[in-house]
Amino acid sequence: MLSQLRCLIQYQILENKKNQLVRGCEETPRRVSEIEKEFEHFEAEYLARKAEHELALKNRKSLEQTIADLENKIARSKSRMSEVKTNKEYQAILKEIEDTKKDIASKEDSALEQMEKIEALGRQVKDLEKDLAAQRQKLEENRQKLESESAQLKERLDYLEGLQQKVREKLEPELVKRSDFLFKKQAGIAVAAVENGVCQVCHLNIPPQKFIELQRDDAILQCPHCHRFLYWPGHEGYCVREEELEDL
Repeated sequence: MLSQLRCLIQYQILENKKNQLVRGCEETPRRVSEIEKEFEHFEAEYLARKAEHELALKNRKSLEQTIADLENKIARSKSRMSEVKTNKEYQAILKEIEDTKKDIASKEDSALEQMEKIEALGRQVKDLEKDLAAQRQKLEENRQKLESESAQLKERLDYLEGLQQKVREKLEPELVKRSDFLFKKQAGIAVAAVENGVCQVCHLNIPPQKFIELQRDDAILQCPHCHRFLYWPGHEGYCVREEELEDL
């Protein structure tokens, strides 16, 4: 067994684990954003109902003021009745009073409608306030949970980087240089298994003679297509168990 190749396999396994953790860390902001948007949607509904309730209160107050002004108008009209000198003027004042009363009745109907609307909206706003408080608490709990998970992932990532550094120190400088290049250029995968003569990363056949050489385990070989380091899982020494990595 080639110890340097085994180190490369260990390095790759740790790199895979790191990449999984990195994706998990990158996922946290998206998940936080999702729960914040969900809360914002709920909050927007609450604010819309609240604004509608406040507008209804304002409209009702305006109607009440209009009714009061109309009632004052009737009082003024009645006070003028003693001053009129002709029947025509008297009838005109009576008609004015009658029209104003009709206007008041219409405004009172509108005020009643507003009152019913205010009561209904008031109940909705009250219920939404309770739900909003619960949603806000849920948001904070989820945010804290996600941030805690993210912190744990970062802690685990630091640990894996420490293990990877130990493996790196065992590698020959030239292999470190070549593997760093492959990690950068080949989507974070520098080592590939070969099964049935096929590279399991680029999925292309390697030359039969190269596969024979790989099985002989005489040298560290690279895929002629993707240039990744190759190993044959048929060699038991290259079947690295996860628990072994924890004891590096």
